[in-house]
Amino acid sequence: MDLPSRPALSRPPTKRPGRVRRWAIPALGAVTPVALIVVNIAVFIVKHLAAFRWSITILAFVSGMMLNSWMGLKIYRLFQARYRENALVSDVNQDIVLIGGMAVIIAVSFITALFCYLGLANEASLPNAMTFLTGIFAIAVPFTFQFIFERVLGRAPKRGAGLKANPFPTAIPPPPPPPPPAPIAQPSQRWFGRQR
Repeated sequence: MDLPSRPALSRPPTKRPGRVRRWAIPALGAVTPVALIVVNIAVFIVKHLAAFRWSITILAFVSGMMLNSWMGLKIYRLFQARYRENALVSDVNQDIVLIGGMAVIIAVSFITALFCYLGLANEASLPNAMTFLTGIFAIAVPFTFQFIFERVLGRAPKRGAGLKANPFPTAIPPPPPPPPPAPIAQPSQRWFGRQR
């Protein structure tokens, strides 16, 4: 005697874990190895600080040049947008402003690199609060300026969005296209009869 089979119960839909939850456990597991690597690198740099001192100073000068050039260009664009009639933004004085701005940027970058070089003079004084706070300030400066520039200057318009139609169209219309070539006439039957 066959017993009636029970209908299969439908399983509730399972939700897939989000991307954050999927990567949370591997990220937490990787914290300790990454910290050990960072500590080993830091101890190696401190033990060989004299060899790394010039490299870190040169990198500080290069990064300072890039950051200061970016900030100077943004400030100049902001000044140009606000004070268009000023003599500093005219085409005549553009070379002078460029040379003066580059001189200021090089001087500030040199002073920053010099302070970095002097701060790494004695490895026994590291780490200290001044170096830590200076690093946090140096990281926060570009992000703060980027936020300010986006708020003040606005984001760059899309290509073609700012292009306006030509207010002075050409007075002479374009020439008309050439006419199509005439069809070739077929020889008549009379001509064929004469040739025979």
